[in-house]
Amino acid sequence: MNASTGKRVLIVGHGRDRDRELHSGLVGDGLRCESSDGCAAARDLLAAEAIDLVVVDLDLPEHDVESVAETAAGRGTVLVCRSEGFDESSARQAMRLGARELLDSERPAQCVERVRAVLGFGSEQRDVARELQRVRSQYSALERRFLEQMLAVEESQETFYLDLSRMMTIISNIMDGILFADCDGNITLMNPVAEDLLGIKSFMAIGRPVTELPAVGDLIDAIREDFESLSTRNEITRTVEAHHSEQDLLYIKVHTSRVTDYRDCSAGILCVLQDVTAEYKTDQLKNQYLSIVAHELRTPLTGIKTFSTMMSKGSLGDLTEQQQRVVESIREQSLRLEQQIDKLINLGNLESEEYQQDVETFDISDFIVYTLAPLEPVAEDRGIEFSIRGFDQGIEVEGDRADLRRALQAIVENAIKFTPDGGTVEVEVTRADDGALFSIRDSGAGIDPRYQRRIFEKFFQVEDPLTRHHGGAGLGLFFARGIVEAHGSELSVESELGQGAHFSFVLPYADREESEHVGVANSVTSGLR
Repeated sequence: MNASTGKRVLIVGHGRDRDRELHSGLVGDGLRCESSDGCAAARDLLAAEAIDLVVVDLDLPEHDVESVAETAAGRGTVLVCRSEGFDESSARQAMRLGARELLDSERPAQCVERVRAVLGFGSEQRDVARELQRVRSQYSALERRFLEQMLAVEESQETFYLDLSRMMTIISNIMDGILFADCDGNITLMNPVAEDLLGIKSFMAIGRPVTELPAVGDLIDAIREDFESLSTRNEITRTVEAHHSEQDLLYIKVHTSRVTDYRDCSAGILCVLQDVTAEYKTDQLKNQYLSIVAHELRTPLTGIKTFSTMMSKGSLGDLTEQQQRVVESIREQSLRLEQQIDKLINLGNLESEEYQQDVETFDISDFIVYTLAPLEPVAEDRGIEFSIRGFDQGIEVEGDRADLRRALQAIVENAIKFTPDGGTVEVEVTRADDGALFSIRDSGAGIDPRYQRRIFEKFFQVEDPLTRHHGGAGLGLFFARGIVEAHGSELSVESELGQGAHFSFVLPYADREESEHVGVANSVTSGLR
């Protein structure tokens, strides 16, 4: 007979399947096993009868488990605890109760083996010691892992605050004003430059809505308007003329945009204030200088053109053939110089705050023929096939006819200029949803993608100005873009090297019902003669 013969075991649990499995596994070899579904009954049984070992489920209420453990200790009964799995909490509780073993309820066969080993009171005690040592080792590992995670969290916090300090240092020392508001419109950040431009300290603004800032002036009014307008737009950029308390009149470029987080959800509104006074005044002086120079050149040029014309027509006497050619050359060059002067004058007008449009309604077909007729001989002289496609009678648009004529001529003239002899230039007008779509295509060398944005800048030339083969001051596309944008449209370009270029823009219909007739335009090829 083994050491466990005659021993009595009490199982305290919920009466579930795992309790019954443990009970059936312990019965045999003279071992008596009893079960109790409640801690109160277990205490009474322990107090009345001699029980050698009691197995308590730690899933029972903690105070009931403690009362059973206390009764078992008073009677000298060996205590064994059970729990679902091993973790730090169950190990601590078992040690506090003075349990000889901590069993895994989910492994009933092992529970039976360990209970029988504890009842043997021999070599099994060493197994208990080893098991306790294993539990202590697991506890130490958990403690070590916890400390490592705490150190990692502290390092992450230190890195975060370091990055935050760097960002705030950059924002505080940046040359532009920074204003940030949260999703509710309350100011959360304002750097010193913004304080100076708005005339308000950050401690008075932080936490307050933009609409309630005590600052006054054109700049803060513009910011308030932009914040309200962002309900329908993602970003707004404009230049504001502001009066500063300590400086002269300032020109501030205000860029207001929405900010989104990594989930593409709204995170607030950012407003950047850039002082562009120096650039603005430089442009003003440059335009004024060009305008003065252009007007001063007109006086002597008028005399040169007049006298060269009179000489060419023989009004001042007969000329030899060679003299006639020289006079004709003088006259052509004076006309070319006059065109460049006109461009300089138009440059000043286009960028002037007093620039106004003479808006009228006109027919597309008449406009196209009248505008492009002067360019037909230029194309013919170089063998360029010049055609107009897709426009018909009856399409009326709104705009400044004179300005639009200059813009379209500049685009087409540019296309002819950069198209090789024998190439093609095509002007196409079609109906679109929001207006008449103008498309100008050529078979030239194309535009390098690096320069497709810069070709609309003043005086910009893709070719080297000292070695280029084509004339011009680099103002044509600048004028065209400014005039098109003044009509509420956008001049866009699509081009690849060796594939020509495609410029396009849209003019609004005079009668908005035109948009209902999209797609009914003819596709008739027409010449300009």
